[in-house]
Amino acid sequence: MIHRRILPAVAAGLLAAPARAQSPDGSAAWPNRPIRLVVPLPPGGAADLIGRIQAQVLSDGLGVPVVVDNRPGAGSTLGTAFVAQAAPDGYTIMLASPSSHLGAPLLMRTPGYEGVDDFTQIGSFSAGTALVCVNNALPIRSIPDLVAHAKANPGRLNFGSAGAGGANHMLGVLFMQRAGVEFTHVPYRGGAPALADLIAGNIQLVFDSFAGIIGAVRAGQVRALAVTSKARWPLAPEFPTVQEGGVPDYDLPSFSMVVGPKGIPEPIVRRMNQVINSGLQRPEIIARMTPLGIAPLPGTPAEATALMREQRANWQALVRSIGLQPE
Repeated sequence: MIHRRILPAVAAGLLAAPARAQSPDGSAAWPNRPIRLVVPLPPGGAADLIGRIQAQVLSDGLGVPVVVDNRPGAGSTLGTAFVAQAAPDGYTIMLASPSSHLGAPLLMRTPGYEGVDDFTQIGSFSAGTALVCVNNALPIRSIPDLVAHAKANPGRLNFGSAGAGGANHMLGVLFMQRAGVEFTHVPYRGGAPALADLIAGNIQLVFDSFAGIIGAVRAGQVRALAVTSKARWPLAPEFPTVQEGGVPDYDLPSFSMVVGPKGIPEPIVRRMNQVINSGLQRPEIIARMTPLGIAPLPGTPAEATALMREQRANWQALVRSIGLQPE
């Protein structure tokens, strides 16, 4: 579903943004003050970079400041729960991802929210992939090398993630399941500290977002083995896929969305969605996204909701199949 929707720009012909929507109480035009965009992970990682592009698109289109508010902690659940409990007035929104809205609610006993039904899906924003990367000191240069090394050293390779239940964690779990190997999981509070420990050699392996790790790859600080998407990523075709390396049925889609608390009035949702889709056509926005290895993913609020529900079912099936329990 995602790959069919990835475009270098939104199709031409979208309607220009209408006049400002009314506030929920009808008292004033919306928006008439700054908007908070919560990123539930620390500054410097992939989520933060994408969130800041979202903020620019919305600020430019709505004509008010959109302030990024980093609220990390508890596997992204602190910031996400904060948004779920906020007033549904369009002034508190967030960057949503599979980590925050699919993984965490499944793998934490008390996340404080249900990842789909407790939110208003405003619009999808970007699609991406992740890279399987290892420390440079390891004698591993391909996915077959990684599988062979892991089988010869079960449990001795430590793989880091941005937090238990996040996409980086689940990509590693899926790899172990599909390849028949065993790693030791080391959770961090965000992708940036995991990457720092990978470079230092304190862990040996990560399944990190393209945006979060491509700089280190290109600087020669870590070694990339493959992308995690089902097909080679159009923005970086030089990297083979995990499936090309002999690991079958390996794919866990990566995407970002803009969501808010449940119950945001439809006119406000429609206004923000139109601003997002229009912004994703702008060459300067695409130019910020491309070096991060992410592509525009425009669509309607209904399509965003359908994507989130489809992927929730996929994550639930994965968690059941490997017997992971909430912690």
